[in-house]
This record gives sequence, C-alpha cells and structure tokens, in this order.
Amino acid sequence: MRDALIQAASRLRDKHFLNGAGDALSLLQPGSGRLWLLEHGGQVREVALDNPGEGLAALHAEVYRLRSDVGAVANLSPCWSLQLGGLNEAMPSVFDEQARHIGRSWAPSTAARLPALLAAGGNAGLVDGRLLAVGVTRNRMLFNAELFEKCAMAYVLARLGGGKVKQVPWWVNLIANRRLLKDEARAAASHAAGQAAAELGAY
Repeated sequence: MRDALIQAASRLRDKHFLNGAGDALSLLQPGSGRLWLLEHGGQVREVALDNPGEGLAALHAEVYRLRSDVGAVANLSPCWSLQLGGLNEAMPSVFDEQARHIGRSWAPSTAARLPALLAAGGNAGLVDGRLLAVGVTRNRMLFNAELFEKCAMAYVLARLGGGKVKQVPWWVNLIANRRLLKDEARAAASHAAGQAAAELGAY
C-alpha cells in the first residue's frame, strides 16, 4: 500500500496537481484504524485515525471518520480547479460523467465545514484554497481529481468568457447520484468488514 501511495503521488506530480506545501494524499488501511499519509516533500507515514495529530493528518483523518466509504483522500493544487476560488461558487454538473462520479460539489469553503460539505456524498471541491478529492479507492480518487480538473477548466473558461453554461438535465443528475450513493454504500460496507472497496467500472 505504501508503494501504491508513492505511485499515486508521482502521477499527480507529473500532472502538476501535487505542487507544494499543503498538498498531500492518503490511503485508508481498512480494519486497522490507521491510514498512510504522504505530504508533499515528505515520507510516507502511518497515522492513527483516533489520534492523528494536527495539520493535514487531522484533516484526512476527519474525512475518513465522516465518510466511511472513502478509501483515499487528496489535497491538491491543480490550476483550473483553484480558479474556481475566484468565482466563489459551486461548479454545477456540466458533464454526465461528473454527475456520476463526483456528485454534488460545493462552493469554496473551509475545513470547519467538512461535515456539511461531505454529507451529500460529493467527492470533490475546494477546501481551504485547495482541491479536496476523495474516492472509494486510490484509483477512483485519482480519477475524481483529474475529472474535476477537466470540468473546472471547461466551466471556468465558459464563465470568464461570458458563455452560457449548459448543465446536465435534472433527471441525469438524479439517476447518476443514486448510482453514486449505492457505490459509496457498498464501499462503506466493505470498509466496515475490514476489506478494501472494489474498484468501480467506468460508468
């Protein structure tokens, strides 16, 4: 699992998502009450969920406590996602894939509001000036982070260019969110049993 975390960090650095202090990613160790954490420029270290300390370790532990389906967490600084901070608004679902895998994102906020931000099952949004991306597995977290950045680029360019942003129909959102919540419920059950969540299909 340590190697999987290091590989994920390498991929995110290559894409300029993992850029400096304040960026980090982690993986849950199901059934152990612990997680692996890798902060930018640091070494992989184990953190206890019930005694994580301060800083990013505490933030990641809080996400796992709030969302039992989550198997991986990242704080990242990809350029287009961070541009959403200037708009100070939640990015709507502009692609059906976004609705299916990211769900309801939120307006830029702070870690103090994590319980409310994560309650609806959404998997990405800005927290304390960085992209917080989560997933039921490492691969899904990576996918969600990259998908959010792609959507953010399209949305920010459209908004700043004065173009009309067309959202997916309400019924697409409804069906996609139901499927997402079912995926998350299955992942939570796996974690409760001390097992890693299954990888999800493309759609």
